[in-house]
Amino acid sequence: MKKLYLLPLFIFYSLTSFATKDTIVPFSSAVKKNIKNFISYSNKAYNKKDYEKATYLYDSLVNHTLIGTQFDDFTFKRIGKKKLQLSTIKIPTLIFTYASWCVMEKGEIPALNKMALDYKGKIKIIVLFWNKKKDMKKIARKFNSQIDVCYAHESYANDCITIKLLKKTFGFPTSYYIDANRTVVDIKKRIVKPDYKTTFNVSYENCLTVLNEDINTLLVSNSFNESRLATH
Repeated sequence: MKKLYLLPLFIFYSLTSFATKDTIVPFSSAVKKNIKNFISYSNKAYNKKDYEKATYLYDSLVNHTLIGTQFDDFTFKRIGKKKLQLSTIKIPTLIFTYASWCVMEKGEIPALNKMALDYKGKIKIIVLFWNKKKDMKKIARKFNSQIDVCYAHESYANDCITIKLLKKTFGFPTSYYIDANRTVVDIKKRIVKPDYKTTFNVSYENCLTVLNEDINTLLVSNSFNESRLATH
């Protein structure tokens, strides 16, 4: 099995090894340089129903070519506020992408709201919906004021780059973990089939546990990156 997986991994390594270099490489450049090969190998894996290999390929793409790149300075439209430009955020950021028709875990939004309050001033949480503005008002009310509820859609011309790099490349729901300098710490594809048998309390506690772990990992990584930059 390991021999079967060596070829795609070698291609990712040979194309870029951004995470190991001191030069700042844009996230979009890394995606552009690697995505064609990733899609080709990934499609072959899915066609053969080799889901283990497909997961391996995704992890290889993220771990060996995207982590350590600098997330592009996207500008997101916000509900009830002015547009949000990522470079104006000076703390670590979590971006969660959804669509209004996504079925979320029962406790997911309450858990996000709690984390946004608990880590106020330490992290910024953004929820980005692939929807038009008219579809956003009702769902936006579910999030507290510490969370920036944003939206992007193919019908808006200035959303084309965001749609291409994030929605069409990684799908959704997906989570992006970015430090204070917009360095990519991690990218995770998330569960798309909630367990309907799980009670709200269990779902809420499970979501809190995962979010706490992810946030602490992001904060530790941010501290490490800040220390590393300070010594250069």
